[in-house]
Amino acid sequence: MTPHASRFEGGFSLIEVLVSMLLVAIGLLGVSKMQAAGISNSQIARERSLVSLQASSLAAAMHGNAKFWSEAGVLSVSLKGSGNIAGSSATAFSSTKACTTFCTESEFAADDLRGWMGAMALHFPNYAASIGCDGTVPQRCVIRIDWAEKYVAVNATTASAAGAAQQSRQGFSLVVQP
Repeated sequence: MTPHASRFEGGFSLIEVLVSMLLVAIGLLGVSKMQAAGISNSQIARERSLVSLQASSLAAAMHGNAKFWSEAGVLSVSLKGSGNIAGSSATAFSSTKACTTFCTESEFAADDLRGWMGAMALHFPNYAASIGCDGTVPQRCVIRIDWAEKYVAVNATTASAAGAAQQSRQGFSLVVQP
C-alpha cells in the first residue's frame, strides 16, 4: 500500500456488482420481450399475407368462371370453416360434383368454392367468409374474410390479466369484377 492510498480503495464492492447485475438482467428481459413481439408480428404479417393471397385466389377463380359470376345477379353466400355454404344464394352452389371436364358454370363455381374453403380451413380453421354480388352491370362482388389472430401483448395497454398471448378478430375485404 502506498503512503497516500486510502483504505477504501480496494475495487468494486458487492453492492456495485449486484446493482450492475440487476441492470443487465432488466435489459435482457426487455430484449427477450422485444424478441417475442418481433416473432409475433412476423406471424401476424404471415397470416395477413396468406389471407390476402387466398382472397386473390378466389377472385382469380371468379375471373376464370366469369360467365357464372357476371350473370349470377344479386348473390349472397356465407362460407364457414366447417365447410358449410349458407345464405340466400346457397342453392346456386349445391352441386357436389368434382369438376374436371363437362361441368356447367354453376358446378365449376361450386367446385371452386369447395376447394377454396378446404384450403382456407387448413390455415384458418375458424374463418368465416362471405361473397356478396350486387347484380349491377358490370357485376361487382365483395369477398369478405374474417379470422382469429393471436398476438403477444407488449405493454400494459395490450396486456390483460389473462396473460400475454391475446386473440383478436381481423377482417379483409376484396372487391372483384368478374
